[in-house]
Amino acid sequence: MKLSEIIGKQVFDIYNANIIGTIHDACFDEKYKKILGFYFFDQDENEFYLKTANIYAIGDYITIKNSTKVSTDFSLTNPLSPLGKNVIGVSGEDYGVLSDIEFDDKYNITNFVTGSKNVEMSQILQISSNLVVGDNNVKLQNFRPKSTQKSPINLDNLQVTMMRIPEEENQNLKLMPNKITVNSDILIGKKLSKDIMGKNKELILKQNQTITAKQLIVAKQHDKLNELFYSVY
Repeated sequence: MKLSEIIGKQVFDIYNANIIGTIHDACFDEKYKKILGFYFFDQDENEFYLKTANIYAIGDYITIKNSTKVSTDFSLTNPLSPLGKNVIGVSGEDYGVLSDIEFDDKYNITNFVTGSKNVEMSQILQISSNLVVGDNNVKLQNFRPKSTQKSPINLDNLQVTMMRIPEEENQNLKLMPNKITVNSDILIGKKLSKDIMGKNKELILKQNQTITAKQLIVAKQHDKLNELFYSVY
C-alpha cells in the first residue's frame, strides 16, 4: 500500500455508521521504519490521532470499530510524513523529490518512491531536511564529525528567525537586514488568518485554527514557522 492512497481517505466509525474525519498526515517511528498512526480532521476542524493498531480495515474508507479508537493525545516528538523532501545520494545523485512511501500490511516501510526510482528502506542513511541514499557498503557513522557539534534544536522552545529590513535612507545605499529571533511560544493561542500548506502541498494548518504546541511542531517540520508567524491574529 502507498501513503498517497491513505492521505485524503475518510475515517468511518462502524458502530455509529458515521464518517468522522479525513486523514491529512502520518506519524512515524524515529527511524522512519514503521507508520505508527494517522492524523485526521473532523468536520469542525478538530484534530484527532488514530493508531494503526486501532484500524479495523482499509478500503475506500479507513474503518474503525467505534469512536473510542481515536484520541486527542498527540506525540510531539515523533516525525510526520517526509513526502516532498529531496532525495540525494552520497555520491551527489539527485533522485528527485520523495513522492510516495510504500508499506506492508503491518505498516512497515518497504520503499521510498521518487521521480526516478524506488529506494529500499535499507538504502536510506538519514532523513532530516532531505533524505540521504547510500548502498549496503556505506554506513552513516562513516560521515560522523570528529569534533563536538552543537546540540540539536530543542523542540520545547522553538525559535523563529525573521528578517527585518530597515527603511532605505538612501536609494543608492544597500543595507543588510537585521536578524531578529522570536520565541515561537508567543504564537500559542493565536488563530490562523489563512490555510498553510505543507511541503507536499498537503493542508497542515487550517484557517481560524487555534495554534497549539503540536501545531508549532508541525509547522517546524514543514519549514513553515516564518509563514505561520505572519499568518496569525
